[in-house]
Amino acid sequence: MKVLLEFYIEQYRSVCRQSGAKARMQKYQHKINAKINQIRNTHASYGREEMVCEFHKDVKRLAQAAYFSNNKECIRKINTELLPELVRMDLELFSEQERELLENSLSDENFLKRLSKDSYGKICNVSMTQLYRESMQKALNKQIVELVPARPEMEFPKAREMNRHFVLHVGPTNSGKTYHALERLKDAASGVYLGPLRLLALEVYERMKEYGTPCTMLTGQECIEEPDSRITASTIEMLDIDKEYEIAVIDEVQMVADELRGHSWTRAILGVRAKEIHLCMSPAAEDVVKHLIELGNGSYEVCRYERKTPLELQDKPITFPDDVQDGDALIVFSKKAVLNVAGRLESQGIAASVIYGSLPPEIRRRQMHLFNSGKTKVVVSTDAIGMGLNLPVRRIVFMEIEKYDGNTTRALDISEIKQIAGRAGRYGLYESGYVTAMDEQKLRFLQRQWNNEEQPIERVSLGFPQVLLTMDAPLDVVLQLWHDATPSAPFVKINVDDMLFLYREAYKMRAYIADFDDKYVLYRMITCPIDIKDPEVVRLWGEYCMNYTADISLEQPRPFSRYQGLQKYESYYKKLDLYYQMSMRLGKLIDSEWLDHEREKTQDTIMQLLTKDKHEYILRCKYCGRILPVDSPFRVCSDCRRDTGELHSVHHHRRRRR
Repeated sequence: MKVLLEFYIEQYRSVCRQSGAKARMQKYQHKINAKINQIRNTHASYGREEMVCEFHKDVKRLAQAAYFSNNKECIRKINTELLPELVRMDLELFSEQERELLENSLSDENFLKRLSKDSYGKICNVSMTQLYRESMQKALNKQIVELVPARPEMEFPKAREMNRHFVLHVGPTNSGKTYHALERLKDAASGVYLGPLRLLALEVYERMKEYGTPCTMLTGQECIEEPDSRITASTIEMLDIDKEYEIAVIDEVQMVADELRGHSWTRAILGVRAKEIHLCMSPAAEDVVKHLIELGNGSYEVCRYERKTPLELQDKPITFPDDVQDGDALIVFSKKAVLNVAGRLESQGIAASVIYGSLPPEIRRRQMHLFNSGKTKVVVSTDAIGMGLNLPVRRIVFMEIEKYDGNTTRALDISEIKQIAGRAGRYGLYESGYVTAMDEQKLRFLQRQWNNEEQPIERVSLGFPQVLLTMDAPLDVVLQLWHDATPSAPFVKINVDDMLFLYREAYKMRAYIADFDDKYVLYRMITCPIDIKDPEVVRLWGEYCMNYTADISLEQPRPFSRYQGLQKYESYYKKLDLYYQMSMRLGKLIDSEWLDHEREKTQDTIMQLLTKDKHEYILRCKYCGRILPVDSPFRVCSDCRRDTGELHSVHHHRRRRR
């Protein structure tokens, strides 16, 4: 890196010559020799910028002393021995990817001139990695400003020109707001329904067929196309922003604030090209959605709804499982807890359906059908039940009041409580809905929250603008810089952690990915919705990234797995979804007949595993096998905990005596 060394020499010379009398230093010649030996014997590693910055400052003080005394021998040592070692240490701080970028930048003869002008003398105080990153960030931020409008609504000029009219259906759960919106949709010459779940899209698809309205269903997992279709029922992410409709219905609009998926609702509200748009939402989202509509030059009217059945918080908790009744929905917040509770119920002769997030959509549908038809008497579910699923629930029982939100375990907020509790008392089946909890402590928590008003949503999620893929920088750098820039209110950037995780996985395999340098292809790869917590799914994703150019279709997933039982087949179903998703994203042929057969076979296996005896899922002490309390926070019973505690105390006492 001869050109880089020349930059260091010039910068240190220029800065240190101007230091004046303050540069006096005793025995600086000896200190220069000592510093040369110290840096020569030190190796930097990625992430140790602070240590290297201190070396830069030390070298600056020594160079100031040498130039003040005009000691040519010391100046020669600094330029030929000390600074080359400093350059070497700086380069060790760069990641492999950053070093490649630096080499490309140095091939531009004007790069160091710009760096010298924009950051004069800064190299004497900070590492080259820090200086280079600041320079890159400044240049890329300038490009972002040039490419992306300052106001996100300006990204949808055609929608803004349409004079769109919005009908806001505002009300709690079980108030009929979606029903009224769909009544308008069924008569449209062309229309689209956009919802959060494949099950909701399927429900709308079937309802349109009942009305005699030709309809196509489109989700990330499948497409059921009807001839002469006028309506498309789809998940929100599948919206075709370039297609015009007469009427659009957007469901569960309060999800506009969700940090992972909310940007799809923001994009739909700002960009869907329909003359009449129906938005179904909870009252908490009303103000922020009105603001979005005004930003997009739209007009609106508001239709308000009340619950069709009253909702009552009972004054006594239940005793589990003795007080469980037909029509109850028992709410917990993890798959393990769902299966644990269902196993205990079935051991008491109470048949239970189960619903949780990682359950394949068709299995959720079958489990719901068992409950709807009365073949199971209760349902055990996570908060997935709150997302528009229509079930004949009479009473909601909160078995837990805390959930893990991806960062920490926290108590439920009032909007989550009302979204879940609102599923009780389905209109047409029950005159009232009821809510309670498993014990006094949990019920008191619900009582304190019950009459609180939902806090209005003040922020909406903003997605990554793909126009930035034209930037001359690595995709992860572009994503991070875009995310770090603060947008105008009420927008907040989406969480890009999953995308960055998949980018790092792809970067490890970049030598084997044919189009790694094509940011458009790479972006389609890293935005594929997969479960990054399942290493087998991530591994298959990596194989598809590396091998997708080898044939006209992707290799079909195999059912082999290190997992056992239910987890094995749930993971295999995710792999089948990945095969479909990546094939669609990368333009590959799909063996639909094989895929449908494998999905159906896997669904049947999962159903068999869920309908057979669930005793193996009941939470037991890992030492003695005794059944633990249903809400036990430990994996060990009190007797074993006491015994192991005494044993640990004996071992600790013996170690201290030794």
